[in-house]
Amino acid sequence: MTIPTPETATFHKPGPYGLRLGLVLLYAMTALFFLWPAYRASLNIVLDSNEGWNAYYADAAMGRMPLYPSPDKLITNNYPPLSFYVVGAMGRLTGDNIIAGRLLSLLAVIAIGVAIARIILRMGGTRTAAGVGGAYFVATMSHFFTGYVGMNDPQLLAQAIMAFACLAFLAAAERRNGYAAPVLAMVFAGFFKDNIITIPVAAMSWLLIHDRRQFVKCALLSLAAIAVGFAACHFVYGRNFWFNFTSARAFSIDDGISALPELQWVAVGLVAWAYVGWVKRADPRIQFCNLLVAIGLPVFFLQRCGSGVDVNAQFDLVIGVSIGVGMAFALADQLPLARRFSPGHLRLALLLAVCARLAASTSLEPVRLFTDPSFHTAIRDSEEQMADTVARVRAIEGDVYCDPMVSYRAGKPFVVDEFNALERIGAGKLPGDAIDKRLDKGDLTYVADPPNYVLPP
Repeated sequence: MTIPTPETATFHKPGPYGLRLGLVLLYAMTALFFLWPAYRASLNIVLDSNEGWNAYYADAAMGRMPLYPSPDKLITNNYPPLSFYVVGAMGRLTGDNIIAGRLLSLLAVIAIGVAIARIILRMGGTRTAAGVGGAYFVATMSHFFTGYVGMNDPQLLAQAIMAFACLAFLAAAERRNGYAAPVLAMVFAGFFKDNIITIPVAAMSWLLIHDRRQFVKCALLSLAAIAVGFAACHFVYGRNFWFNFTSARAFSIDDGISALPELQWVAVGLVAWAYVGWVKRADPRIQFCNLLVAIGLPVFFLQRCGSGVDVNAQFDLVIGVSIGVGMAFALADQLPLARRFSPGHLRLALLLAVCARLAASTSLEPVRLFTDPSFHTAIRDSEEQMADTVARVRAIEGDVYCDPMVSYRAGKPFVVDEFNALERIGAGKLPGDAIDKRLDKGDLTYVADPPNYVLPP
């Protein structure tokens, strides 16, 4: 059993006027929602404490400090290394690591949308369905996961690499050979960000079901590539790599349970795919979609059990659901419901449900950009507050303990990674007074975050 190629896929026109209107509505909402993080990326305002953290380590990759600090430091780098070299190199071109990371994040969202569209085509979907799946991803990410879209963080860059590796895997599945390159690309993506495991696990599971000989070969190849990658990290960075990469992190089932309401953001897509995935479960291409969603759900839950893990734990699931939405749109004429309702009505219902969920949100920043002068005033106030805080930190002699982006903009060294330091203290890996001791000695100055240097609600 093979996955159909684009040449064997069927294509249909968008349909009646109502269906065309639904498509226009989805595309218009996608463009509107993406506009806000794109605009916000140009502002000199803290979007997340990760931004300064990533900027420092991008500088480290360019040789300004050790990429993986020694255990006696109050900073920790628990990310794999490759993203820092990319952001650092682009930072040299743009003159600013934070802007470089933000641009890469925005481009990555578009790239993932394109990869999803190509995956849907590769799986036999229609051109219109490919557009729906890609737009659904960009709109969902831009509206419900705004904190990461256009933020200096390698998560979306890594997801983009993984999404195109998935596309290459499906092309290999159609040929029934040539799996080595996509498998190696998946391992490569993992050395940008190590939590993006759903696609490779789904790919290996699909091979285990359909081609066990290739499964064994790919499993051995991936394990060898991972071993080589870690060996290279040990050779380049020494023991400090392992100390940082395996840094302590608290784990709580309650945190995972409390994150379950976040599934509301993809609820419409999940419900649509639950029906289509069950009805068409015998189809190999649908089995792959089912694996992406079925694996993405527990991966999301387990990762959210980790202390400090954010909504990025859901991104693998969002990609899987987006592919599923596109395929649900494409397969509407093959569903039992099509005997009662026309395929055009089913497709229109899916579009309207998706658009209604996107519209049912209190996040109105894209609208306020055009309608609310006070919003622009608040943004200017935040930028001024940020500039004032940076100037105040720059004027302080010695090391400063504050938000990493503020200290980065002020040209101060990175000396306290609050989250990871507290995690290490909680795990007994650092003395309980490790931070306070430096403050008491007077060689470290604490500057509290001002209330107005982040974006207004």
